[in-house]
Amino acid sequence: MMTEHSRLKINLSWRNCPLYIHASVLAVIGLCISISSYASTDQSYKTLRQWIDSHPSVADTPTPGQHLTEKDREKYLEPLIPQPAWEYYIFAGMDMEIGATGHYPPPTGWDKKPISEYKLDERGVLVGFTGGRIPFPEIKQDDPQAAQKVTWNMLWRPGTDNYDMPMVTWLRSENGKLDRQMEFVGVSATYARGDHSLVPGYEEVKSKSIMEFRSPRDMAGTKSMTITYVDHYKENSGWLYVPAQRKPRRTMSSERTGETMGMDMIGEDALGFSGKLYENNWTYLGKRSVLATINVRDNPEFGGPHLWVPHKARWEVRESHVVLIEPKADNHPYSYRIVFIDAETNWTHWMFAFDREDDQLLRMNQHFLKYSESYASEMAQQAPFMKQDFSKNVGHRVFVHLGETDINAKKPHATMTHCYVKKRNFSPARAKQFYSLRNMTSGRR
Repeated sequence: MMTEHSRLKINLSWRNCPLYIHASVLAVIGLCISISSYASTDQSYKTLRQWIDSHPSVADTPTPGQHLTEKDREKYLEPLIPQPAWEYYIFAGMDMEIGATGHYPPPTGWDKKPISEYKLDERGVLVGFTGGRIPFPEIKQDDPQAAQKVTWNMLWRPGTDNYDMPMVTWLRSENGKLDRQMEFVGVSATYARGDHSLVPGYEEVKSKSIMEFRSPRDMAGTKSMTITYVDHYKENSGWLYVPAQRKPRRTMSSERTGETMGMDMIGEDALGFSGKLYENNWTYLGKRSVLATINVRDNPEFGGPHLWVPHKARWEVRESHVVLIEPKADNHPYSYRIVFIDAETNWTHWMFAFDREDDQLLRMNQHFLKYSESYASEMAQQAPFMKQDFSKNVGHRVFVHLGETDINAKKPHATMTHCYVKKRNFSPARAKQFYSLRNMTSGRR
């Protein structure tokens, strides 16, 4: 039992750490508390804004081939990883392989001027755009609608659809405890292709997707189909088919703030932001260099104290647009959302959402990508329940989504997903058949 004589008296402050402690205990413990470790626990919106404004020096950029560990925290990791993520991504035994910052050309024709006439209306909604190109190839930082334009580029980027994508998802609580594992397959097709629709007569459709669960047993055979529209003001159409109910039922696409299938995300968290632009206020916060898993070698293993984050993966330093999103609705769970979107590829790297009650971190996600042309020399993993020919990805010149980690900081809990993506081209007749409601429920493909 500790006596009064041997008790510790610790006084900590932001700038220094005066310490009064019995000498015999000091010899055993050798305690040292730094400013950095104190700050790493701060996951507030205010602190992230301060981090965004503190640009790292070019001299402090890691070199290709370097492996970053916890020892590189002050020099490289803290300047290049957004502060709310430090608690999860900086840990003992970590290993980040640094790749050369790559240049990733888009599909042929995607850098040309779109065919249709289009504009942003007074609410920041893209009107008249029909795809096939990036709507705003040049972003000017002093443009009052820069944040919306960056987001529209993200929503219309190449590679978002046209795939077969088996997936495995792990839901984990603290200390790596596995609570649930799910297997499912997603198939998606882009209909809006600039000067034409994939299926004639469906010009109002942007894309269609179907998801089918394989496991766990209580979800096996469950399917959902979603139709998104070119008109952003039109709500998505959705259907859910549960085998026990024997017929599909319409889903409420307007409900975007509820958790999805028990995972650690809400509906509009997909790929950083997939909600309605007119329901939010927008601010462009400039550009910021961040570490990103933009062209990973393989589906990353998970590490950290809770097995929540990518470990032994390949990262790049990427210049990203930083967008601040403020929901207008008072009952929205988020007060602020900040998204880091790659300035070249328009893919999301990081998203941080803050609790309306206290402006502390509520949810975050971080994405793993692979450039299709990398499959010429590097093959990612196969899904555990089916095999695909990944060599078919070469030639598309797009990124494929190899997964993500979604963290609920306040539960605390996380959802990790591995995606096994093969690009797919639908013929008009095949797409019309595949995405019919009748075939969705009958199981015919």
